[in-house]
Amino acid sequence: MDRRTQTFLVSVIGFIGAVIFLGLSVYPFQYGFLDSVLLAGGFVVLSLVAFVLDDTAI
Repeated sequence: MDRRTQTFLVSVIGFIGAVIFLGLSVYPFQYGFLDSVLLAGGFVVLSLVAFVLDDTAI
């Protein structure tokens, strides 16, 4: 599998994971759809920042 195909598959899997994360953690609290998307996006960004900062040596 070439690098471009791997990148595409990782992107698709990440997007599907984000949608599932939205469905499981935010949407049951009955926020509006836009509020849920923003809140889940914030959670995803925070977890990515935490992962990147945890992986670096300062």
